[in-house]
Amino acid sequence: MQRDIEVKLLRALVAVVDNGGFSRAAQALHVTQPTVSQQIQRLESVVQSPLLERTNRPLRLTSAGRELVAHARRVLLLNSEVLGVLSALRGQEVLRLGYSVHCVARLQCMLAKFATERPELRLDIMTGLSAALADKLARDEVEAAVLLGVSTPRCEMLGRLRLAWFGHAPAAADGTYPVAMVGGRSVLSMRMLETLATNNVRWHSAPWSADPVTVRAAVQAGLAYTALPANAQVAYPGLVPTPAEVLGPAPEPLPVYLACSPSAGELVVDAARTAARVTLKDMPLVAP
Repeated sequence: MQRDIEVKLLRALVAVVDNGGFSRAAQALHVTQPTVSQQIQRLESVVQSPLLERTNRPLRLTSAGRELVAHARRVLLLNSEVLGVLSALRGQEVLRLGYSVHCVARLQCMLAKFATERPELRLDIMTGLSAALADKLARDEVEAAVLLGVSTPRCEMLGRLRLAWFGHAPAAADGTYPVAMVGGRSVLSMRMLETLATNNVRWHSAPWSADPVTVRAAVQAGLAYTALPANAQVAYPGLVPTPAEVLGPAPEPLPVYLACSPSAGELVVDAARTAARVTLKDMPLVAP
């Protein structure tokens, strides 16, 4: 049968030892002396061993008592630490923040900086395509989001993201170039399609994917071309810029917005601005 030791019984034993007796332990614990005596008796019953040598004065511990006190101090310390952590979590406000999948290169840096500068806030990060994040904003599923090329009723433009072509894949037998894009409602993919048409580029679609990491991996492997932030090779050294004569001029810059839900308060908006500035710090943004 499982036997469990109550924390308050361990606390009573440590108080008896630290205060040199039952009477002073009772005063320290703000209980009566008989209560302390009963707690020690219950503790001895649980561990099935005497803990104090009651025939001697001053008070002395048995060998079992000395062993248990050492463990009891660690248990009491851990108990305090757990309660402290949970109390701190209860005191934190949660900021649900969305990020376009094309704006996450410095997300790890932002999280570390935010934890240091804004410990009162706990970030709940969601990444995805901007159109899908805009829908979540409208439903109050996130308080704020950094969106690429998608505006909302409550947003501010942070700048325009310069783009560039990347890739070094050979043309197919029919002279078309393989181009990889993120599927779904990707604004970047739509801008790529417009640009390829404007540049009169003959191309064919490499497999579409909902995951931009898969698209980037295909480009790094020399299987396709795609458009990414103009300095993407800094974060991902395997990317090779495409010569201008292959696909023509790069797509026009796309606006980057900080969008907020209808119910977001000013404190939330200010925290979201801070997070956005850190995350976008090294991205090739031009003024709105």
